[in-house]
Parts: sequence; structure tokens; C-alpha cells
Amino acid sequence: MERKITIEEHVLYKEDYQMKMLKANSPEGFLHVGGRGVNGSSYYDYDVSGKVSMQAMYARAKLKAEDIRHFMEQLGNVLKEAERYLLDIHCILMDPEYIFYEEGRYYFCYYPLAKQDIWEKFHILTEYMVKVADYQEEECVRLAFLLHKETMEDNYSLEKLIAACEEKKKEETKILDIRDIRKETMIDELLEERREKTSYYDTREHDWISEQEMGSSIMRETDNLWMPVKRFLNKHKKSKWGDWDGLHIEEEEL
Repeated sequence: MERKITIEEHVLYKEDYQMKMLKANSPEGFLHVGGRGVNGSSYYDYDVSGKVSMQAMYARAKLKAEDIRHFMEQLGNVLKEAERYLLDIHCILMDPEYIFYEEGRYYFCYYPLAKQDIWEKFHILTEYMVKVADYQEEECVRLAFLLHKETMEDNYSLEKLIAACEEKKKEETKILDIRDIRKETMIDELLEERREKTSYYDTREHDWISEQEMGSSIMRETDNLWMPVKRFLNKHKKSKWGDWDGLHIEEEEL
């Protein structure tokens, strides 16, 4: 079903170049809008089908650091789109109930009759971010308070704040990449250590076994060498060992 929100203004409706530009080009990041006049009042209808407002979203969940960075990145894109199509950036509504989200993207209402200062409105939005921030996430608190503090300065630059958030994102990505590299290195080292342990061979035990086997072999060879002599001596043994007469050893008996 199609779902819309409507902003009403008690002035005569007049379709100026801004509405014609929005209808003809559908700039990225802006909600589709249609204008009409009824009984001397102006009505602007925004298509929010399948989308949820920032106000409703963070009534149930906490704002994360990644959410802030993502929002600032898309706000930067919307500002560029407004400049590209000669739209007044002060007509981009910064109220949480007029900022919508769907499938990883934020959408903004462009209201031609707006009488506001976008820098002042964004400062109020940062107050909202501080309020709904996830205080269990250190990076989220740091970002929210950084934006709020910077927007308290006179003539602050939205572009610089957006760039600062983008730089923070790059730094976080580098840190995560370094952590992944370190993790992979540690895993490789552990695997290598395990391979070394499983392939370790105790040479001392091998040498001892070799010595025992060699000793047994020498004993067997010695026994085999002296066996004929032992048989001959047993065969010619006499009662008196001192009588050597008649002791003849035939070569064949050896």
C-alpha cells in the first residue's frame, strides 16, 4: 500500500521552479513529492512507502557510530544533489520525523516553503543524536558529542563535518584491517608451531636405540666368530688342563 505524509501550509499554492525540478529529475536521496492547493492552503505529499522515520527508528533502538557515519555520508550526497539541480539547501528538512530510512539509505523531505537555517536545524539534530546515542559504544558517544560541539561554533562548515566523519570511517577501516592482518599472522604462527611440534623427532631416543641394536649385533657377530673354537675345546677337553701332549688342532676343525 502507498503511504504518504503531508505538510500543510495556509498559503496559496504556487508551483515554482523547485517543484518542477523535483518532478522532472527525481534527485537521489529526496522523497518523491507532489504539491497541490486546496481552499487557499498548500499541501505537499511525500511518498514514504516502505520507509520508517528516524524518529520512529530510534524510539526502539539506539544510535550507533556506524549509523552516524552512514547518515553524514548520505547527507553529503543530498547536499551535492541539491547543488546540482539548483535547489535551496535550506529547504531540506532536518527534523527526525521528516528523515526516513529504507534498506541502508536515508531519504530527505524537500519543502519549498521552509523558512529555516539548515545549519541551525542540523545543530538541533545533533542534540537529538546525543540523546539517542548508544552510550555502551565509545565511538558512537565520541562522534555524537564531536558533531554537537562543532555545530555550536559560529559559521561552522557542514562539508568539513561530513569530511571529518568520512576520515573517521577510513581510520576505523584501517584499524580493522590491521587487526585482521595481526589475527591472520597469529593464526599462521600457531599453525606453524603446531606443525613443528608434530614433526619433532627425538634424535636422542633414536641414537640410544641404534646403540642398543649395534651392541646386540656386535655380540652376535662375536659369538658366531668364537663358536667353532668353543666346540673344539669342548671336544678335546681332558681332566688335566696342563697336559698339552697330543693337542693337535686340525685346520678343518676350525
